[in-house]
Amino acid sequence: MRRYESVVILDPDLPEEQIGTLTERYSQIIKSSGGELIKVEDWGSKRMAYVVKKKEKGRYILFDYVGRPALLAELERQFKISEEVMKFLSVKLDDNVDLEAFQAEAEEKAKAQAEVVSAEVPEAVEASAPAEAAAESESPAKASTESAVADEQEEGA
Repeated sequence: MRRYESVVILDPDLPEEQIGTLTERYSQIIKSSGGELIKVEDWGSKRMAYVVKKKEKGRYILFDYVGRPALLAELERQFKISEEVMKFLSVKLDDNVDLEAFQAEAEEKAKAQAEVVSAEVPEAVEASAPAEAAAESESPAKASTESAVADEQEEGA
């Protein structure tokens, strides 16, 4: 199996629910053709380098997936016949992907990331409290130092 990325540029005037429907439809094509969807990212509306179908902006959606070449051919066929798709580009990232090993690795990364996020949250709360206290304690000291300096300058003048 191979790993692919496809970036699809949709009409920016489409309502959110239709974008969600299209994203789900293409995800189902990947799954029904024996592929495995890794991630789907909505990059939002962005200005394009040149005008396409009389539009200066487009809604960018990224599909990252693993599948056979026939899956790519079917997905691109669906992109071509859809009126909502203005442009698309598919790129092969890797030739040989072991699907089971890839899924196990993805699960491990997700668990590790979840542990890191849960560990950082309490530390961030604890770390912000001393920093705020230190900032508050520095302010009065700084103010008293500045007033003492000002008093000395007035006496010297």
